[in-house]
Amino acid sequence: MKKTVSLAQSAVLMGVIILLSKALGLARDILVASAYGTTMEAVAYGTASKLPTTVFDFILGGVVTSAFIPVYNRIAVQRGKDEAVGFAQSYVNLILLITTTLSVLGVVFAPSLVRLIAPELAPETAALAASLTRIMFPMVIFVGLAFSFVGFLQSEGEYNIPALISLVSNLLMVGYLLFLNDRFGVRGLSAAMLAGWAAQALVQLPAVLKRGFRPRLSAPLGTPEIARAAKNTLPILVATWTTPVCNLINTRFASGIEGGRAITALDYANRLYIILVGLFSFVATNLLFPYFARAAASGDTEESDRLTRTSLKTLCFIIAPIAAGVTVLAGPFIALVYENGVFTSSDTALTAEALRMYAIGMVFAACGEVLVKAFFAAEKMRLPMIASLISMTVNVAAVFAGSALLGERFGVGAIALLSASAAGVNMGVNLVFAYRRGLIRPVLSDWADIAKSVLAAALMGAAVWFAASRFAGMGKIAAVALPTLIGAAVYALLAIVLRSEEMKLILSRIRKN
Repeated sequence: MKKTVSLAQSAVLMGVIILLSKALGLARDILVASAYGTTMEAVAYGTASKLPTTVFDFILGGVVTSAFIPVYNRIAVQRGKDEAVGFAQSYVNLILLITTTLSVLGVVFAPSLVRLIAPELAPETAALAASLTRIMFPMVIFVGLAFSFVGFLQSEGEYNIPALISLVSNLLMVGYLLFLNDRFGVRGLSAAMLAGWAAQALVQLPAVLKRGFRPRLSAPLGTPEIARAAKNTLPILVATWTTPVCNLINTRFASGIEGGRAITALDYANRLYIILVGLFSFVATNLLFPYFARAAASGDTEESDRLTRTSLKTLCFIIAPIAAGVTVLAGPFIALVYENGVFTSSDTALTAEALRMYAIGMVFAACGEVLVKAFFAAEKMRLPMIASLISMTVNVAAVFAGSALLGERFGVGAIALLSASAAGVNMGVNLVFAYRRGLIRPVLSDWADIAKSVLAAALMGAAVWFAASRFAGMGKIAAVALPTLIGAAVYALLAIVLRSEEMKLILSRIRKN
């Protein structure tokens, strides 16, 4: 019971912090859209900002925390904290070595990288993108440090400081856009992004030092513990490649749609998608991953199964109605959030088309992340790697086939829909593997709860669509707020009528308070 209470309290506080961070992130995106819209500078910035994160995702990605946390917790459980901290010191040195090398290569080969991911950009846009890439690429050093510190702090039971890091970086970006953007423009914006990632690492440093970590450049890299973490590197990398591979393919094809405007439309839509779904999936996966790892280290398969099943049902209950609502209200929502300044109604239509399709994959992406983390915690890396390879193959083949068959009709919506489909394939394959390997043992009531959430969300979507048609002419805020409130009420009522277990838990908590 004590652990459940602690988890619930941590989840609430972590959720509040992340909600504030997402709100600031949304403010940042609104300011960027208002200042740059889908202009040449926006296309160059969108392309350049993808490069460091995409390269990082391909070379390190989820390895930084996913390889670190299971090994650290295993050492801490079996041999004590001192040896675990020694492993952490060596691990951080390894990450610094890799990311510094990546930064140098990224700066040197920036023009080639731009041509690789956006081959159809106009020469002037490509040149600007290469210049911005050189400004931003060193941020992979800070990304590596920030994620290493996240893994250490979460393993030590500290979740709130890691949750704060995006809040700090978004605050810096918003401050720049409000006060300095008119003076320094898009190059200054790129420098602000670099500073934001540096702040994500630095803000964690006091908490990291407080818990016994001391930077030690002489910490050895050739230890058995580092070898164990390195052994899991390739399968973890491939298992987390679905999203970056899809983004890379999307950017390549989008560079030839609407004169490159499709790149920014996909980027704006994807940012909103991450804000909407990321709050809940981030809390679930990052809060529970160390618990998964400890359960695996101690051989407690029942606890791991319980955590996984509960997470999947809760995410379906929360995210299914969000996905349904976003699918219906994509147009009014984009208009409310972004349509200002140089962001036009044409930009709204293009971005809404992408967001509507992305929304279809929300539940798949969130639940797939939980399953992958359960595999990583148990150090069963090969199976999610296979699932990722299958989903990537399906996505790449579908994009090339769709482009060849549809020609100019293959637009931004098709690209986003195929990304959502890849998330569905990835989750489905991982679910089958998890069931066959005993990581999750769902019972009939679990499937019934998930079906109730999906049914209630579908009926809610119909109610939102009906309401949206009635409030379309009442202004931007009313066009979104009123259908949303009606949809929330309908979903809550349906969850009560269908006797959803998650709704019963909510009502029980309300009565107790």
